[in-house]
Amino acid sequence: MTIHRSIGLIWRWPALLAALSIFGLLSALLGQTGVWLPLSWVALAAPLVVAAICIGRSRG
Repeated sequence: MTIHRSIGLIWRWPALLAALSIFGLLSALLGQTGVWLPLSWVALAAPLVVAAICIGRSRG
């Protein structure tokens, strides 16, 4: 049995993680002070957290 999914459903989360990564990189490069540095850390750590969760689920 095959399940047909739309392109939007397939690429929603990868596109969101890519946009979050780009935001994190730009905020780390352009905003060296203030709130931009913590925002860049959070934005760049989010894809790593998602990857760790997915790996943990696949092993369990």
